[in-house]
Amino acid sequence: DFSIILEVFLAYNYLKAGTYTEKIVKYRYNGTTLVDAVVLLDNIAANTFHNGCRLLISQDKKLFITTGDAGNQSSSQDMSSVSGKLLRINLDGSIPADNPIPNNRIWSWGHRNAQGLVFANNRLYSSEHGPNSNDEFNIIEKGKNYGWPNVEGFCDASNEQAFCTQNSVVEPLKAWTPTIAVCGIDYYNHDLIPQWKNSILMATLKDNTLYQLNL
Repeated sequence: DFSIILEVFLAYNYLKAGTYTEKIVKYRYNGTTLVDAVVLLDNIAANTFHNGCRLLISQDKKLFITTGDAGNQSSSQDMSSVSGKLLRINLDGSIPADNPIPNNRIWSWGHRNAQGLVFANNRLYSSEHGPNSNDEFNIIEKGKNYGWPNVEGFCDASNEQAFCTQNSVVEPLKAWTPTIAVCGIDYYNHDLIPQWKNSILMATLKDNTLYQLNL
């Protein structure tokens, strides 16, 4: 005999001593309700905007967590802060030994507000909100800088190019100006709609529109 243990991972914001804060919590589902809460990560800066926060569990049982800059743009380039990052932890909250920086949860940085995250074809894709321009669709690479707030979208402005070169900034696959408010993404590779096979489907927060990004 064996039993299946269902675990649920949640990200949510709360007030901590009057300060808006975000945390990641693991629960066990007992068939009726969520029990046995375990806080995996706490004290993530939160705000009324730019909080991320998309969770994704990889096939090798790692938890990826997107965090926004929470209105503090400089935090995205601050390696002592977990804000404006993609984080990677074990399912018990510990730090994987093969993370790019030893004893550090950070997987990639220089993010503004990534709200979509999915694995497809052994690649990790994300969708990320820009400010008034340059919503982004990215391939996330281990230990890489995605530029925010020094770079918006591609490294195509004269004041961005030096920063991109010095910091090996990864440019997006695609950027949208004006913004379309990119949000959740998922991978579609089924026969039911053959013209959608091998595509990312992306929801947006503007214009009631669903986008197909053919890979």
